[in-house]
Amino acid sequence: MIKVKKIISGRLEINCYIVYDSETLHAVIVDPGEDGDKVIKTVEENGFKPEMLINTHGHFDHILSDEQIRKKFNIPLAAHKDEVEMLSDPNRNASGILGYSLSVSAPEIILEDNQEVKLSFASFKVIHTPGHTKGGICLLFDDFIITGDTLFAGTIGRTDFPGGNYGEMMKSLEKIKNLKPSLVIYPGHASQTTLANELRHNPYLKGNYELRK
Repeated sequence: MIKVKKIISGRLEINCYIVYDSETLHAVIVDPGEDGDKVIKTVEENGFKPEMLINTHGHFDHILSDEQIRKKFNIPLAAHKDEVEMLSDPNRNASGILGYSLSVSAPEIILEDNQEVKLSFASFKVIHTPGHTKGGICLLFDDFIITGDTLFAGTIGRTDFPGGNYGEMMKSLEKIKNLKPSLVIYPGHASQTTLANELRHNPYLKGNYELRK
């Protein structure tokens, strides 16, 4: 059975997710955030066997411990092709704002829209969702979707940072609106929700839910 474990990482409290198989404990780590030690401790205490590290987008609060995690578990990093330069550029990943000079080395795996990624224990679809950043992605599994900073419970990600674009965000949300309402949404910050709930209540995502039941 595929399960999801959330770790709140760093001062900006991003949600790092470990998606894993409850039998084999093979896993993928999504957005480790600032507190790599906390992520590593969780992996080791639970006996998880990471296969891949994925960034939903390249803002510093989601990627600060990328190199630490890659080195510790000897796993490849995956990110969208439009996010590669952001990962390595402190001005683009916004680390310079807080006095960091964060530069993450190039991902070993380059992701594209609609790509099907096969892990040893599951597969997921990459949905390119620009708006918060140019190369932002959501990860669609069978029963849930990890949305990064594209979609939150009751709201959406900011579009006023470098690389953000409100028009692109609205197009990205249209992609998500057409998915099955029963999906559980695991966002980049704060609490989980469901697509059905967001279609009913999120002012940026409201659709005619009754027609889709």
